[in-house]
Amino acid sequence: MDRQHYKVYCAGPLFNPKECEAMSDIASTLENAGYKVFLPQRDGLELARILPVLQEHGIPYEEASAICNKAIFALDAFQIMDSDGLLLNMNGRVPDEGAVAEAGIAWAHGKSLVIFNTDKRSLIQGNCNPMVMGLGDFKHISNYDEITAEFDRLFANGMPNSFGESVPCFETANKNGRQLSEYLASKKPIVELTELIIELFGNSDVKIRKKVRRQIVS
Repeated sequence: MDRQHYKVYCAGPLFNPKECEAMSDIASTLENAGYKVFLPQRDGLELARILPVLQEHGIPYEEASAICNKAIFALDAFQIMDSDGLLLNMNGRVPDEGAVAEAGIAWAHGKSLVIFNTDKRSLIQGNCNPMVMGLGDFKHISNYDEITAEFDRLFANGMPNSFGESVPCFETANKNGRQLSEYLASKKPIVELTELIIELFGNSDVKIRKKVRRQIVS
């Protein structure tokens, strides 16, 4: 099995330095073994970079924030569907809600899913939530050394990449996310990326303001 042919999406908490460090370690473990990896904190859209540029277009903060959130959702949903597997880091007092949503998308599309958990805290009498654990067939690993081996096993077993056709909402997110992903991969300037985000996720008023601003600038 050629690991370079497989991509793994890394889902987990990313809201403090230790969490980011743990996710980077997981991604590095997979990449050092030869897998392609999408790590949102590193490879995705950064709200802090895009939000100010949107506001430079005259878009109010709340509206700009809503546009950013739509773009982030579309890109991450696309990357999940474009991946062959997903690693869900369950560590934390409760699982990160965004990561759980990402895992649900992966499960619904038949991706190979591995749950990583070294945290003994739980709110359900020492057990993790069965609705989350069921996404990984009620199995989990707790050692970095096991991550690569578990994906090797799943991919070698020929796990399917999808269960039938995508529903319309997934198809829309997939289409928009693909465009964002291509812009990121081509290293487009932040201004051009922001223009695309407005085009994809801005409402009619935002697009009109964008058009007027462009005419004024030109």
